[in-house]
Amino acid sequence: MGTRDNLVTTGAGMRNTVVMSVLVMGLLACGDAPPRPPPPGFCPERPAAEVPGRPGQVPLRVRSPERLDAWRARVGLARTSSAGAPERLDAWRARTGLEQVAASSGAPERLDAWRARAGLVQAASAGAPERFDAWRTRAELVQAASPERLDAWRARTGLSSVAPSAQAGVDLSGRSWWATPCLVGTPGLEVATPRVAVTESGRAMAVWTENDGLNEALWASEYTPTTGWSPARKVDLFRELPDDELRVRQPQVVADGEGRVLLMWLQSEGSTATQLWSTRHVPGEGWSKADRVLAHPLGDATHLELARDAAGGFTVIWTQFDGDTFSENVWSTRGSPSTGWESARRIDTPAPGFSLEPRVSVSSDGHVVVGWDRFDELEGIPVVWFSRWTPSEGWSAAERMSPPGVDGFYAEPVAGPGGTALALWSGLGAVEVELWARRFVPGSGWSTPERLEEVLGSSGAAQATAERDGRTLVVWPRARDGVTRLSSRPFDFTRGFRPREDVARPPKGLIALDPRVVTVSPWESLAVWTQEVEGGRRIAASRYVLGRGWGPATWLDTEASARTGSARVAVGAQGGAVATWLHGGEVPGVGLSVFQ
Repeated sequence: MGTRDNLVTTGAGMRNTVVMSVLVMGLLACGDAPPRPPPPGFCPERPAAEVPGRPGQVPLRVRSPERLDAWRARVGLARTSSAGAPERLDAWRARTGLEQVAASSGAPERLDAWRARAGLVQAASAGAPERFDAWRTRAELVQAASPERLDAWRARTGLSSVAPSAQAGVDLSGRSWWATPCLVGTPGLEVATPRVAVTESGRAMAVWTENDGLNEALWASEYTPTTGWSPARKVDLFRELPDDELRVRQPQVVADGEGRVLLMWLQSEGSTATQLWSTRHVPGEGWSKADRVLAHPLGDATHLELARDAAGGFTVIWTQFDGDTFSENVWSTRGSPSTGWESARRIDTPAPGFSLEPRVSVSSDGHVVVGWDRFDELEGIPVVWFSRWTPSEGWSAAERMSPPGVDGFYAEPVAGPGGTALALWSGLGAVEVELWARRFVPGSGWSTPERLEEVLGSSGAAQATAERDGRTLVVWPRARDGVTRLSSRPFDFTRGFRPREDVARPPKGLIALDPRVVTVSPWESLAVWTQEVEGGRRIAASRYVLGRGWGPATWLDTEASARTGSARVAVGAQGGAVATWLHGGEVPGVGLSVFQ
């Protein structure tokens, strides 16, 4: 599935000078102001450097999957070698009862092509299907390292993965970027998956994972507008098997309307199943005791998403393998730590298959839409599915968006007011990757598919803002003639799409990657992305004003590195926006920078 968004930090404990960009961004005539240095004490001291692991330790994640072996033995599956197959696809093949055979020795051509597109196989062009090779040549895209989601998209669009070793009345004028982001993360350890949430009062919570070579841990730093970032501290986790390896993955952090922050993640110990865990941070009290989300876990969770509605309820979406269907399926629960969680429900299609990376969107009035990619065993291609949740009717049956016989991937849902919805996805055309959309209106159903980009070039991996005042902004990478830049189209749930507007390019770099976009006010949005430049990659940002377009691009970091990326951005009701990313410069870590 591409590379994980992580890197190893180096260097001694020191003042943070470069990394977890807390983009506290206000945007009314403010985004173009020159940067200024942060005040003294704004960035926290970093912990002392650590040396990962112990001499002679067993390498990470090579222990025998005892639980899976036992399950395979119970269902009569042969334990065969998988020397030439990716770990995740091998696990799926074992779960579905398929023999583990190398692609070159008889695997169906269609499945091989899908594996390459899905980022599961990093194969040379010589071994790829002829149609896919020809498309790769026409696309003229560059092979370079990128975050996990973009790696998969690049593979689908012909790129080989190279793994690296507010309210309307808010006054946002007079704000500007801090010139120097803060750097957090323990020097010497591997840091990964930085995430951030902003409360309505402008406070923020940044979280990330660290791997010391033996166990993984969750770390957090809190931002207060008057004092800056607190020293990073480890989040207490519950251990049942303290002698076994602890794995912590995919932290998700969301703020509620009362200044609290909900943190949820996937956790496993040794060979036990991966389960959903959560804790809540209350200002002045700290983190609550970590607890399981589900009292009776149903399977081995593999991917997690979390979203909150205006009423304070949370929607949790995850994938897990289900033995009754021999499939990887999408599941959901709703609720909160205060009221408890509803019984988990499978919202996926009953057709056998393998679902990937579900995405969730919540509208301003509390409607929910989930989209995901699923490899369909019957058709032998990836297919895009969506499901809708309404307060009156609950979850709809899973609905297929991509047409029969056409590869569909990178589902991006947008929940709209009154139960409306927008479904976005990428499809593999005859020559290029195409970006498609369908609209849902209660009483009328889904519209016919609409292509968003008609000019020559590959478009895909779209990201969209959450609906606000009946509008959203869609941003996507568009590759043509060796250049990948960002394009956008505003969408009104009443009037439809406006014309395409390209995002301003930074002064350097031809390849824009992995955009993330949020709405800051009813007429303004903010995008952050990774830009490939000479010497590596950097993090860029630009603001969009409805009716005026995109402003100049701004660098959020201070130096280029081949391992910089995985940018994320969050906003609060007062117009504060926080961006975070992995920075791989001379002193790597997680970056924080504030628009103040």
